[in-house]
Amino acid sequence: MIDAVPDVSPLALPSETGPAELEAMLRAAQLAARAGGGVVVDCSAAPFLATSAVQVLLALQRACRAREQAFALVGVSEPAAAYLRLAGLAGLLDA
Repeated sequence: MIDAVPDVSPLALPSETGPAELEAMLRAAQLAARAGGGVVVDCSAAPFLATSAVQVLLALQRACRAREQAFALVGVSEPAAAYLRLAGLAGLLDA
């Protein structure tokens, strides 16, 4: 479904969100944001969002907004969505 959206780079948040995985995700996100067209991040493999993963997502959202590109999260689990809402980051869900 995500791949069918033109000019949008699909990214997948890994189920493991250790430093190496997040570094790879950040590099891919930076390349996607520079490519233009926007970014959609599939979070379905991550049952929860570690703080470091949320920081990467916030940085990506800001980069997309600065370039007036689309940004969206899909497949966010209810516990992860609740965490974002409690942390005052519901805007990530509505992006």
